[in-house]
Amino acid sequence: MNRWVLPERYRGIPLLVFSSFLFSLMALCTRMLSGRLSPGQVASGRFVIGLLFLAAYFPLLGRKPRYGRLSLWALRGIFGGAAVYLYFMAIDRMTVGPAVLLNSCWPIYAAIIGWLFLRERVTGPLLAGLVLTTVGAGLVMWSTMDVGASLSMGLGAWAGMGSAVLGGAAVVVVRALRHDTDSATVFFSFCLFGLLFSLPFALQDWRPLGWDVVLPLLGVGLTSVAAQMTFTYAFGYVTAVAGGVATQLTPAFSWVMGALLLGEPVSPLAVTGALVCVAGVLWGTGVVGRLIAPASRPAA
Repeated sequence: MNRWVLPERYRGIPLLVFSSFLFSLMALCTRMLSGRLSPGQVASGRFVIGLLFLAAYFPLLGRKPRYGRLSLWALRGIFGGAAVYLYFMAIDRMTVGPAVLLNSCWPIYAAIIGWLFLRERVTGPLLAGLVLTTVGAGLVMWSTMDVGASLSMGLGAWAGMGSAVLGGAAVVVVRALRHDTDSATVFFSFCLFGLLFSLPFALQDWRPLGWDVVLPLLGVGLTSVAAQMTFTYAFGYVTAVAGGVATQLTPAFSWVMGALLLGEPVSPLAVTGALVCVAGVLWGTGVVGRLIAPASRPAA
């Protein structure tokens, strides 16, 4: 009997769109825990649920982790774990839409980090995209300032930017790891080192657990497992450029759900910054050039 395989047309971009929707659900559940649990507790809960999933996943399928290069495997978890903690801090201190938007700037930082450490090619559009993304992120960060506040950005906004930089570094490592390991083993690194990173912050700012936090915390963990596994698997079939563009749907999903389900305000300045950010990512990753370029060259 032939083993069922996902059809080619449903791999890559369709899976990344689905993972973007799941990531936005995770952000929504995280926002629902704001004020009830600390960011460290939420991040630790996410990673514990992921490790419990993997404890059943490998035995049920009769597989063992394939670590590949251990140094890269560890770096993926360290970068990813730190990025998640900062991301949850941003969601805790901001509304869902702007926090997710700042985190979703990671494709540009992934391209820059790839140039610095992997000597990947940097083009003019990439640099222009970096400028646009930085300006857009600055507008989003500016929108988080209170009226009459000093000219300093909130901790949540800086955490969102930091999560994007570390997230970009983590994706560069994922791209390297996917050649000699599998998505579950990459996810194992993410959960293990993420828990080691976030647990001290959870213990430092521990808040009482009640039944009212169980469902949102399960939502964070379960949507994270499904989204992260899908995301890592899909990157085996797309380039970093295409993947970065597809994941820009996450802030759009998050912004809409935050406004509709949580009644969060939508600042015109933040929306303007969001549009500039998305334009920067699309321009920097080459999508705009492909859209305006002719479909084929005329015959000589």
